[in-house]
Amino acid sequence: MLQTTVLALLGLSAGLALHFRWHPLRREFSDAWDFLRLRQPLVLLVAGALLFHSEPGRSVTELEDWQELWPNLLREACAGTAQLFHELVPPWPLVLALPLLLVLLTVRVWRWPYRYGERVPVPEQKLVLIGLSATGLLWLGIEAAAWRTVYPEWLETIKLAARTVFAALTTAGVQVWLVRLVVAWEAPPDTDADGDAITALEATFARWQSVVLLGAFNLLWMAWTIWRPHDEGAVAWLLPEFWLLFAALPVAVAVANGRTAFWQTGAVALKALRRALPALAGYLISAVAVLMLARYAAEMAQALGGVDGWLPWLVRGVSALALAMLRGWLCLAAILIMLRHGFSRPSPALPAR
Repeated sequence: MLQTTVLALLGLSAGLALHFRWHPLRREFSDAWDFLRLRQPLVLLVAGALLFHSEPGRSVTELEDWQELWPNLLREACAGTAQLFHELVPPWPLVLALPLLLVLLTVRVWRWPYRYGERVPVPEQKLVLIGLSATGLLWLGIEAAAWRTVYPEWLETIKLAARTVFAALTTAGVQVWLVRLVVAWEAPPDTDADGDAITALEATFARWQSVVLLGAFNLLWMAWTIWRPHDEGAVAWLLPEFWLLFAALPVAVAVANGRTAFWQTGAVALKALRRALPALAGYLISAVAVLMLARYAAEMAQALGGVDGWLPWLVRGVSALALAMLRGWLCLAAILIMLRHGFSRPSPALPAR
């Protein structure tokens, strides 16, 4: 039975390779792969984060029972593909760097206000930045002390709630930064490609108010995943549909200037989603099939690797690296499809920058 499964996986892989050879969106998939080859640290970042978010796998017996397995595997692949529009990198432990970035942002906005807006920030905006920075540093101290201290229940609850809030902000910032990195790669502002990451970070800083609101949006679906982590049946499809409905929102925040109202950005995102819908339909069919196959192969490798010795750790590392490359490729392809098919027309609400 195992030999039959391996042969089936090889046959499906060959079929998918031929599928992408003549795919209508093959240019976007090819450009996404070229981008990923030039940004190898991004793959390592995603792989490291995935190692911190390992999920319990299935046994070999469960993986060989295709009749029972494929509905759950299809649902997980659909949810994983839809989530890529909003989250490429799992936020933990990357979120631990957010308080320091918030302090850097506060200092830069204070010293060079016109670089991040048309006017000096009003007192309310300064209070928001100072409050976020101070709260972030306090939370970081609590997280650091938790390695040696057992907190009472009420403080542990506050710590986990703050972790979720900052994780939502981190996810929003990373997605906007990633889109700006793709924009800088497609239309380089200068000949120094090594500075694209810093340029994208500066562009993300310039949109900090929209990023904060995007983080509040992310907090909604993150709270849902914490509240109901094991939904089944029809309810399990609600969150992927929610992700797909607002799939263009992070891209819209990234291509808008920092002064566009968030509700206007949301309206433009829905219009862009409507324009890109035919291309997205073709993308989703292919991406779900690839992710479904990759998740199955990774789970099968981990199940065969066992639980004792050095082999399971090696299998986990290789699986995380392979899934990181695949997730990065699919996420970048989705961003390119959104930019080229959804935001190709100039919009007065989103002036070029």
